[in-house]
Amino acid sequence: MARRKPAFLDELAERAQADLKTVDRQRAAFKLNAIMAVTRHTAEKVADVMGTAPQTIWRWAKAYREEGLSGLQPKPKRPKPSKLSEEQKAQALKWLDESKTPGGRHAHWTLEKLRQAFVDEFKVELGTTTIWTWLCKEGRKLKVPRPKHYKADGAAQEEFKKKRRRSRKTARTP
Repeated sequence: MARRKPAFLDELAERAQADLKTVDRQRAAFKLNAIMAVTRHTAEKVADVMGTAPQTIWRWAKAYREEGLSGLQPKPKRPKPSKLSEEQKAQALKWLDESKTPGGRHAHWTLEKLRQAFVDEFKVELGTTTIWTWLCKEGRKLKVPRPKHYKADGAAQEEFKKKRRRSRKTARTP
């Protein structure tokens, strides 16, 4: 059985009809049309046609009744606060700049190693994507080793490096 329509819905539909002529935003017009349609059909049927939930339509009607057209506009969302303090962020950037672990040993940082260091040192769980996004905002990039071709002959490359080193040393000595 369909939900009984509240009495305020008829006057709300009349207001929505008047506001629909003045509104220029497509999303607000969509919501106003849904509110007006609920006066003629059940919320479940309107929600099915509009591709939303019946509770959403009732939420739109309530917001429109209490705040008018501004109630149908999307509200700005606040960003989540960072799990790391500014001191912790500064300390992590220092690790990256010096290429050293919190213990002072030399390190080649990867996102996973940095994530684990945050857990060990600060007791804070962060995802690698979150760390990567933060590093990009800070203008930092992790050092990445030069890629090796799958057909490369490692022995031949080492031999080339050895010959090249010897020739440099002999060229410098008078």
